[in-house]
Amino acid sequence: MNIKNLNQAFVEIAEKKNQLFQFAKEGSTYQELQDEVRRLEEDFQMTFGAYIEEALFNVHDEYCPDNEVLKPISYLASHYEPKNGNEVYDVDPEEGIEVEADDFPGIKAKLVLVPGPTRLVLQGLNADFKETVWVARQPLEA
Repeated sequence: MNIKNLNQAFVEIAEKKNQLFQFAKEGSTYQELQDEVRRLEEDFQMTFGAYIEEALFNVHDEYCPDNEVLKPISYLASHYEPKNGNEVYDVDPEEGIEVEADDFPGIKAKLVLVPGPTRLVLQGLNADFKETVWVARQPLEA
């Protein structure tokens, strides 16, 4: 697994999603951009899906075991907020897949995949918390 390629592919998706988020939901430019985002997401799923899915299973086991693991692209946000003008991103608390986080009883939480670096973030909807629960790392050579 080449983490640099994973991060680059994910940043490209984030940038396209941000462009798409700026357009009105009509017109040929919107449709072309939406098609491009879908193609990028499909390629991302094919290339990196197994790696991210393994991480999702581990995160779900530890933080939200009562929830079903979905395809990695399901955890992508509709748009991302660039931080510090570079390829580091954040997300709104509303983004992600709602989960029942065992460590936070009574709190509505969401799990979202965020680029720069590629990571899974568990964040509160009705409580102010945000925790990075997994970061993509280059595997150690055997």
